[in-house]
Amino acid sequence: MTHTGSSATRRPVFQPKVALAAVFGTTVEWYDFALYGTAAALVFNKVYFPGSDPLVGTVLAYGTFAIGFLARPLGGAYFGERGDTQGRKGVLVATLLMMGLATTAIGLLPTHAQIGVAAPVLLTLLRFVQGFAAGGEKTGALIILFENAPPKWRGLLTSLPAIGTGTGTLLSTGAFALTTGLLSEDAFLDWGWRIPFLLSAGLTFFGLWVRRSLPETAEFQQVRQVQQAGPATAKAPRPLRQRIAESRCVAAWRRYPKEMLIVIGAGAAENAGYYVFGTFSVTYAEDRGLSTSALLSGISLVAAVKLVTVPAFGALSDRIGRRPVSIGGALVLLAAAWPFFTVIDGGHTWGIWLALFITLGIGQSAVLGSQPAFFAELFDTTVRFSAVGIANNIGTVLTGGLAPMLASALLLWFDHSVTGVVVFIALMSALTVVTVALARETRGAAEPAEETATRKQDVDVRTAP
Repeated sequence: MTHTGSSATRRPVFQPKVALAAVFGTTVEWYDFALYGTAAALVFNKVYFPGSDPLVGTVLAYGTFAIGFLARPLGGAYFGERGDTQGRKGVLVATLLMMGLATTAIGLLPTHAQIGVAAPVLLTLLRFVQGFAAGGEKTGALIILFENAPPKWRGLLTSLPAIGTGTGTLLSTGAFALTTGLLSEDAFLDWGWRIPFLLSAGLTFFGLWVRRSLPETAEFQQVRQVQQAGPATAKAPRPLRQRIAESRCVAAWRRYPKEMLIVIGAGAAENAGYYVFGTFSVTYAEDRGLSTSALLSGISLVAAVKLVTVPAFGALSDRIGRRPVSIGGALVLLAAAWPFFTVIDGGHTWGIWLALFITLGIGQSAVLGSQPAFFAELFDTTVRFSAVGIANNIGTVLTGGLAPMLASALLLWFDHSVTGVVVFIALMSALTVVTVALARETRGAAEPAEETATRKQDVDVRTAP
């Protein structure tokens, strides 16, 4: 058996431009993706799903919101296969372009009053495209940083794409706060809401320019060299079943079934917490007849705070381990769920900001900052992109993407009481605690399957380009 060398000797000196390109691209993508969440609560329930009870319209709007998440595992599988066979960089360019085009198109989409039922249908289709692109984006940024990072900095550096998601949320929420503040309600619903979506075109172009400087990772190049050095095989067309069986996606499930399930469950608290406290809370305030300005401004402020707290928790996981930081964050979310909505009912701005800081700035940030490195460390290079992309996106769909719609439905089911929503958050937090507690600590551990070149060729070389 041939030893391939340690991670420390195979990685070049970390280049800051890699972090800049990855984070900025993720910022642009998540600006696009997060716009929809706020618009679903404030706009789409009125202009694309009119003629129903406002809360029912919101549930329908969040249904199209959830469609984007249902598309994410498909995008994770497709772009994961491309990332593991053709390279990480190309995926990051493709996902950014796809997301930008879909978001700009939403900004140009006619309303229900203009084209009837075709409007919500097209809106749903564009949201699907957004979700498909998002399925490869965050995973790609995480992987390219992980494979360029010194082992002792993995937690810190792989948490940086989460800064991009926070910055994107900050920009999107700020754009809506600005437009709602400057325009009358009629003007905002008529045309003002489109402005943040149309701005995506310029941001996407600049993001593509930034990402062109991303280098391919040394780990992927080494694996490709090993595969290309294998025996030559004929490139005759293969049946679809055979191509699926030989894919990296199937290989990930075959070789790492336990780890895949861990990734699916471990992010439950972070996913549900983000979309309940950061998105559904706006709907809750509207249902109570409260002003949403304090929430929107608070979400923007906390998104700025997370630029510090997320990498801080990532760095902390480099010192004390991924598991304790992740479990601690989930426990904070569990404990804060009921007080959070009590504070929202009080309507005091400073109280709302503090509640958002505790839930999103501390609890959710701790889970979010510690888990990217944890997930990547569970898998070897040949299937890492596919494994993390599929499992993490499945978890996001089940525990995050459906959260706003489920929370709105629970609010109706419990006769506008928040009890059901609090129970939901408690269950998701408990799932994270149990799943992570059952997993092994990955900080400082050797990467799986790095010991032999033979194991690296477990995936059929015919899947290589």
